[in-house]
Amino acid sequence: MRATEIPPRPLRRGDRGFALAVAIFALVIIAALIVGIFFAANQEMKLGLNSRTSVRAFGASEAGLNATVANWQTGTWNALTVGDSAAIPPGTLASGGGSYAGWVRRLNTQLFLIRSTGTDPQNSAQRTLAGFVRLQLIDMNFRAALTVRGATTVGGSALLDGRDTPPSTWTECPTTGLDTLPGLSIPTTSGSSINLGNINGDPQVVQDPTINDSTFFKYGDLDWNELVAMATKVYPAGDVGPLNQLAPVGSTTTCTTSATENWGDPHRGAATRGCWNYFPIIYVNGNLKMTGGYGQGILLVTGDVEVAGGTEFYGPAIIRGHLKSTGTGGHFLGGVMAANVDMESNTVLGNSLINYSSCALATALRGSSPGRLMRERSWVEVF
Repeated sequence: MRATEIPPRPLRRGDRGFALAVAIFALVIIAALIVGIFFAANQEMKLGLNSRTSVRAFGASEAGLNATVANWQTGTWNALTVGDSAAIPPGTLASGGGSYAGWVRRLNTQLFLIRSTGTDPQNSAQRTLAGFVRLQLIDMNFRAALTVRGATTVGGSALLDGRDTPPSTWTECPTTGLDTLPGLSIPTTSGSSINLGNINGDPQVVQDPTINDSTFFKYGDLDWNELVAMATKVYPAGDVGPLNQLAPVGSTTTCTTSATENWGDPHRGAATRGCWNYFPIIYVNGNLKMTGGYGQGILLVTGDVEVAGGTEFYGPAIIRGHLKSTGTGGHFLGGVMAANVDMESNTVLGNSLINYSSCALATALRGSSPGRLMRERSWVEVF
């Protein structure tokens, strides 16, 4: 029997064009998905770019903070009064890393605040960091106007004076309550030629057998090598001098610290006010001869020092070799540590002077101290 054929169901009028509608709807959905994917990808790319520019700005800000600490301007920032601020030198990072600017503010005698704002190369993002910096104070214990560990000759019209004497032009120094130290501290006077008439102090001379290498080469938490590494004015190895024109180079607002024979202005001249607070750490890896001029700071010499011509130095001087002062001699106001000393004037008018001054020492040490980030919680991002 032949199967009955079922005739196809006739299309209803409403079914006409349904496939086209479904296709169009599917295309719309696919297009929406594609647009969404492109939008998400674009947003992701923008987020990545924003993140990159933000990181670059953060890196520039961090570089400004570190550069400020590494290149601490003792002559400018150490001289700020509490509450005052000064701009840090702006900088630009290599290879399109961005730029930074900011300022330093003094919070108290030892604490500073650095604010560094970094900007990405396209100037589209900024990040700001604030860091706390404390002065790394250099601690030197001077027991007398002159401390030596070897044979010493003092005669002629030379003078060792342990009476605390502030520099005459330094108005910030106290003038009352000053102490008197020995004029000379030495392990033993055996082998030395010392004229007590050339020494003022209480007592004039003290024999201290505890004087050793640590007396000369250990300064609180620092040693000789660490202090040398902090030097801001370094002369080439070998004999240096004669330096006969030591004098400040600057104006009422600036100080040309790169000038070889500019060791600051202890005389406080009106025309060179910019150098009043410049206290360099001066390092000579050899022998030094000075025959004229004046300066201030911390003087470090690995060899011998010969002084003449009335050269004046304000602050601590540490000499690992032999100190010889002749002719019109040298005038040291602060304190001197030396291995061996020969102070013998050879003219009637000549004089050599080493005068203890706690203010000259403290001011020079404080003015030469670099800034260091605090060890814990030293910085924070500012929003």
